[in-house]
Amino acid sequence: MSEDFATAEERARLAAADLLAAANDVIRVRSLRWDDARDEVAAALVSRRWTGYAPSGMRWLDDARDDQAFAARVLAEIRSIVASRGAPAAGGGEDTVATDAAAIGRLDVLVTECERRAVQLRS
Repeated sequence: MSEDFATAEERARLAAADLLAAANDVIRVRSLRWDDARDEVAAALVSRRWTGYAPSGMRWLDDARDDQAFAARVLAEIRSIVASRGAPAAGGGEDTVATDAAAIGRLDVLVTECERRAVQLRS
């Protein structure tokens, strides 16, 4: 396994995990109920949703659920890319280099999209 591919794979896995963590955090905060509030911080979060200053959280909750599903698809695609790369190539040589470049390019696209979505969730 080339070092560039290993680096791209690790970056993609970390970006997907970060997106999943951001989505889970938004879901946890937006679905918190009065019965679940165990401290003043949780109570303040729930109370803020009832004030006129807080925008509707349903859009954020829907976005977080969509991003959660996207992160799961990205992780599945990463596993698929790694598995297909691990299969022995018939030609070898230049085909392997081209395949690596295409796989690294796809992983970079996934990283960019995961990072964009995570930033959007956190803003």
